[in-house]
Amino acid sequence: MAEIQRKIKTCPNGHPYDPSRFDSCPYCNSGGFAPTLDPFAQDSAGETFDPSGSGSSFSSTVPPDGDLDSHRQGYERFTPTVIPEVRYSGRMQETQSVDPATPAGAPSPVVGWLVALDGPCRGTDYRIRIGYNYIGRTSGDICIHGDATISSERDSSVTYVPQTRGFYIAHELGKNPLLLNGRPVIREAELKNHDRITIGSTNLIFVALSGEDFDWSEG
Repeated sequence: MAEIQRKIKTCPNGHPYDPSRFDSCPYCNSGGFAPTLDPFAQDSAGETFDPSGSGSSFSSTVPPDGDLDSHRQGYERFTPTVIPEVRYSGRMQETQSVDPATPAGAPSPVVGWLVALDGPCRGTDYRIRIGYNYIGRTSGDICIHGDATISSERDSSVTYVPQTRGFYIAHELGKNPLLLNGRPVIREAELKNHDRITIGSTNLIFVALSGEDFDWSEG
């Protein structure tokens, strides 16, 4: 830009032109008008170019305070505001039954157990909590791995009802009969301490913690 401006001449009427292309001002000869290449450029007299040709300063391009350099520097210093990126986890928190008396977010307390007496998981204990406890081979609140005769999910369920302090067992989606003390459970049945349960080919014993003598609602 500076090299081009050095080649540009300004006629007495303030019109810039290229002397390498024209012997004299083509705008004066044709009566036309030519805007300056840079509104802030100065002519040979050191004045800001005025497109009207009146010779007066092009004051409309100058800030009110007259400090053009500070305004230009202000634009150069401008930095756009960066909005911080907010990341969200795509994983939802797993839901589970919660006793209203427990701290927020904490799982409901243990109210009893199922203990495997034989099968692939012999000796393993499974916690029973307040509300519904679904039993399956690969998923559920209680997973009994390794027994192919147990449905992968919701084979059966054990439920504790704090209002009545009672335990109940129910047949859900299991393909094989659910037995309680050797008798089939068609829909649901009440559980008593040390009852024997057969799910698939696995035998379990039921052990109650909550009941007539104790419940977590007692504080």
